[in-house]
Amino acid sequence: MKLAYPAPTLSIGLDTLSKVVADVLRKKHWHRFKEGTVKLVYIPVYVFTYEVFLEENGVVVMEQTGKVAVNGETGELLEHVPYVLDEMPLELTTEPKHGYQMEVRDFTLSKEEAKELAQIKLASLLKLPRSAIKVVGGNKLLWPVWKVWVEVREGTYRLDVDGVTGMVFGAEKVPERELGWYEITQQVLTELRSPRGWIKYLNKLAELLRVPPWVVYTAVFGLILYLLYIIFVR
Repeated sequence: MKLAYPAPTLSIGLDTLSKVVADVLRKKHWHRFKEGTVKLVYIPVYVFTYEVFLEENGVVVMEQTGKVAVNGETGELLEHVPYVLDEMPLELTTEPKHGYQMEVRDFTLSKEEAKELAQIKLASLLKLPRSAIKVVGGNKLLWPVWKVWVEVREGTYRLDVDGVTGMVFGAEKVPERELGWYEITQQVLTELRSPRGWIKYLNKLAELLRVPPWVVYTAVFGLILYLLYIIFVR
């Protein structure tokens, strides 16, 4: 299928996608989940150049240039896209080389509408008046995004995985699973294998008891020395 506008080469395939999703859910303590519908969607993107020129009392106090990307369907700022375009070695093509089925979304915002939204949102982001920001250009791209629906005990949630970088969006909506006592005990014992783990839990104990940390350190190490004396000396 030939695309109407250039798109970066897809870097995240289905195999990698499954690992990315599993890693995200594992950090939320979900080891059992069901992966539902998976869709590869090419979203429309405007890429603009912006200039910031701020003057106070006849003196230029700020000059800045950069790129800003706007979702041509929703008007959302895509903050990672300009960075990826500038920093990653991307190949832009209108003929994707993968064999996955895909959905291509249309531009519903005109270039002028997207440009105005970019100016408004940049002004808010940079905390500057709109008059200080000039937005020009407006190249059209299509950007691959995997939309993955996952089911955990708490419900079904959608994760958006950037098809170029593997960045995951929407993970904050997935609740963390509460750990059971066995898992908590395992986690604590694992952390207590290192001095850093001991310090972490001793500081928590001091906070709980509302005493200075050194009081807890002294008590615990005193107890350890006493136990060693009982075991090896008496």
